[in-house]
Amino acid sequence: MTCFCDECGKQFNLPPSRWKRSKEHFCSVHCHMAKMNRELNPTRMTPEVREKLSRARINTGSKDTYRKKHGRHEHRAVAEQILGRPLMDGEVVHHINRDKRDNRPENIMIFPSQAEHARWHKEHDKEVRNP
Repeated sequence: MTCFCDECGKQFNLPPSRWKRSKEHFCSVHCHMAKMNRELNPTRMTPEVREKLSRARINTGSKDTYRKKHGRHEHRAVAEQILGRPLMDGEVVHHINRDKRDNRPENIMIFPSQAEHARWHKEHDKEVRNP
């Protein structure tokens, strides 16, 4: 059965049995959750709440994950500040001391491609293994 998404208006196909079971019809889980969040949590993620949650999570968990600020990896924002422009597609940000949470500008290197990044590791990881 052809129907339209109640959230985005996109046309999609739905089995008749699912059409009958539900009063609302969505083309994807994303559309369904967007509607639910708008109705149930209209003021949930204000800038103040985001900042509070961010502060609560700082230095929690393992050190093998990247920190995010407003949904973006912090090291990529630092790299853009260093360059004075947005990162290009394919550019890779590297942490010199291998600590993914150390986003100081002096600890950041920017490679034009993953191939250049891999080449750097091939040359320098030997130094780490054989001091």
